[in-house]
Amino acid sequence: MAENPANAGNSVSARKKRAVGKHTYFWAPGRSLRIAFLSGDQAFKDAVKAAANNWLPHINLTFNFVEGESGDIRISSEPGIYWSMIGTNALLIDEGPTMRLSPDLRTPAFFAANVMHEFGHALGAEHEHLHPASNIPWNKPAVYAAHGVAEDADEGDYARRSVDERYFNLLDASDFDYTPYDPKSIMHYAVRQNWTLGDFKIDLNLVLSDKDKAFMAKAYPFPAAQTA
Repeated sequence: MAENPANAGNSVSARKKRAVGKHTYFWAPGRSLRIAFLSGDQAFKDAVKAAANNWLPHINLTFNFVEGESGDIRISSEPGIYWSMIGTNALLIDEGPTMRLSPDLRTPAFFAANVMHEFGHALGAEHEHLHPASNIPWNKPAVYAAHGVAEDADEGDYARRSVDERYFNLLDASDFDYTPYDPKSIMHYAVRQNWTLGDFKIDLNLVLSDKDKAFMAKAYPFPAAQTA
């Protein structure tokens, strides 16, 4: 499988969805990703490495963590923010961060879960709650209200559209590779009970699920064992 646009030192690859992920956003299996820290203290960097490395047993990639401004993935430490470019889209950004991570280490399990989530994006995965087969019984007015969307906002309202894109607009099945919907995925948002209809909620997932591991193993396969 080739990366897109160039699948090498400067390339972008897209797949389909992970658990949901798009073909053209996956990196070429077997390559080493150069991951640069643009900021952050040593404790932050060590915690990021430890969490990100949870993906490595399941993917045919290596992570080369470096200092400086040159990297396929570039991480900045920014309070209160967790964000990442999807897969090889990071190569479209010439400078500056392609991933932002909050340096708050007071709750290690929460921090690690967010790092694994953002590295899932960096490996090409999309949000699992937007899986084409997701069936979350959203209470949309409650979600809109929690995000400050006016009650009379129409579909063209920016705040409403932002919430729709973040929570409600499921991915087009024709555009993505995906395994069965996985509410235990590290890529799934927590779902508050008061944001849904009936007795439904999903707690924050803190570890990689079996389907997370299987999906990434398929996206980044190791070479088949050679037999004599």
